[in-house]
Amino acid sequence: MKTFKTYLTENERTYNFRIKMANMPEKEVLDTLETALEKYELKSISKPKKTPIQEHPMDFQTLNNAEVYIMDVEFSYPSTADQLYHYSSKVVGVPESHLVVINKDHPEEIAREEKVKESGEEYTSKLEDSEYKDGKNVKAEEHYGDKYNETMLKELETRKYEFAKE
Repeated sequence: MKTFKTYLTENERTYNFRIKMANMPEKEVLDTLETALEKYELKSISKPKKTPIQEHPMDFQTLNNAEVYIMDVEFSYPSTADQLYHYSSKVVGVPESHLVVINKDHPEEIAREEKVKESGEEYTSKLEDSEYKDGKNVKAEEHYGDKYNETMLKELETRKYEFAKE
């Protein structure tokens, strides 16, 4: 028969959370956050992953045109998402409107991860692509330059506009 101590050591649990911050946190903020999370016996923290700029980001409906940075954290000490949210906001100094802490096993998070896996590809910004390719063989001349401007101006000349009379 096992002793109580043996059961305790074998029953080591980890607590996983996802921390989301709107707009890029500075390096000092990330270092302060990591130091503050040591209180919960931090096992690991991932590098922030950037999402594309969205008009109304998923978890930040009050913010406009923001990119979200997502970090996964793992603790040995039990905590709740709400407790981490208020603690992180207070200690690190991140405004509560720019921070979301959610349990990684939350059904919405699981559904989002499955949706990303279904799409099969990671999003890359077209602005970061120097050759302006969107997965197809697109020539840059088709989207800008003298030839493109000439065809655009010809197309505008052929359109008929009606103006309201006063």
